Amino acid sequence: MEKEFVLRPYGKTELALAYTHGSMSARSALNWLNRELRLYPGLMEKLTALGYHPYQNTLTIAQLRVIVGVIGPP
Repeated sequence: MEKEFVLRPYGKTELALAYTHGSMSARSALNWLNRELRLYPGLMEKLTALGYHPYQNTLTIAQLRVIVGVIGPP
């Protein structure tokens, strides 16, 4: 049985590891997440409008809602 994804503030590395199911190192998972955020058209613009910046360590619930809405839950 798969755990339900809970919307709460997440560290970027924590979220990246959730998406990759621990199959990568933390650094590789974070690189993967950053690449995904740039890959989806309009995603970075939506996140930026919510106050996101690339060096931010923690994602807000609003930012996470946008990410999950575009990429899907981990």
